[in-house]
Amino acid sequence: MRVATVAHGRVAFLGAPDFEPHAPASADWAQVRFFAVRGGAWQAAAEEAREWGPDATVVFRPQDVSAEFAASLPGAMKLGIIPTPLFIEDEVRRLQLNTGADTGGFRWLTYLEWPPPPALARLPLLQSLPLPVDTARFAAGPRLERRGFLVPDWARPSPSALARMQAYAPIEVLPGDMPLAQVLERLAEAGVLLYSSRDVLGRFDALPMLAMAQGLLLISDSPFAPDWYIEPEDEFLLRPGDELIRAVDEFVRTPEAHKAVRIRAWQKLREAFDASGCFRRLLHDASLLASPREHLSRLAPPKVVSPAPEAAHDRSA
Repeated sequence: MRVATVAHGRVAFLGAPDFEPHAPASADWAQVRFFAVRGGAWQAAAEEAREWGPDATVVFRPQDVSAEFAASLPGAMKLGIIPTPLFIEDEVRRLQLNTGADTGGFRWLTYLEWPPPPALARLPLLQSLPLPVDTARFAAGPRLERRGFLVPDWARPSPSALARMQAYAPIEVLPGDMPLAQVLERLAEAGVLLYSSRDVLGRFDALPMLAMAQGLLLISDSPFAPDWYIEPEDEFLLRPGDELIRAVDEFVRTPEAHKAVRIRAWQKLREAFDASGCFRRLLHDASLLASPREHLSRLAPPKVVSPAPEAAHDRSA
């Protein structure tokens, strides 16, 4: 199948610094660059991107910007990535103003899951897209000898449950205000991430995906969204209630039993959620659906392979 993998040569990504691991640092299909929005300084990041001259711009959290700002972004194709559930009316209203073929702003949006909330139903949603991970940043395979436990402060079990777990093994609590760079360092040194949200993975927190991309075993009391196809027992352990406590004891006693789960999760992130591959497909689809005729005209003609003389002779016979 002939595919124009991306319609543009340069792709800029704009968003808060914590979104940088979710954009590709490099790609073989385009020049890519992340422009960090620090302290809400969207204009400064946009000016820096404009000087670089992108052909397409991808924005994390498009609900934060005005219609005028979205229209001023550089690039012929502008995509907005909605990374968290939308509940705030003002954010929905901004999306209604800054998105659409006639606004000059975002041509397409993505949302975390399908179906989207009713408030977004009339917006141009290209697809459901969980935050991908730039797996090239975590090139090392699962370090199975690492067995330390981490639990985020915002998704830790009750104090009594945590105390019972700590009777089996030391468990480090990641503070909610820890900078992302330090969080990634702690993940690189650990073997297990415990996650207790009692909801769909903390309503789509990016931390579990980052952990699995580094080869950690994820043990959670809630599943992923169904359309993400991250399967319990295959790629993570689903352990609700007191089963989460027993899972800690089980891992301490038989860590070798969970090697396959860690390896499959590490592979799944690369096969289905790699940032380079996800944005390559996203930009291809955005270009195709925005203008099918123009997009198809950019496809290289198929190579015609002449049959070998013997094969041609056989068919004529």
